[in-house]
Amino acid sequence: MSPSFIIVRELHGRLPLYHMDLYRLDDIEEIGELGLDEYLYGNGACVIEWAEKGYTVLPSEHLLIQISYLSPTRRSFRFIPAGQRYCDIPIPIKTVL
Repeated sequence: MSPSFIIVRELHGRLPLYHMDLYRLDDIEEIGELGLDEYLYGNGACVIEWAEKGYTVLPSEHLLIQISYLSPTRRSFRFIPAGQRYCDIPIPIKTVL
């Protein structure tokens, strides 16, 4: 991993937003050593790219959003809730934009 690669970007607004990018991490041990718990279990919202690299460190309650490319101008969004908190939210099964 490059020492200049940013894993977490903090964006401040009404609610703190933490954008995490796990793309350049090679194994789960690297993810566990980053101390992401303060973000994942804090008072903000976390958005994680390449989350499949760190499934084991995600909170048990989370909302997974899978984005698929259909064409250069169209995307498909699939929302997969995990845990009661997210299962209670009325979320469309699949949306195409």
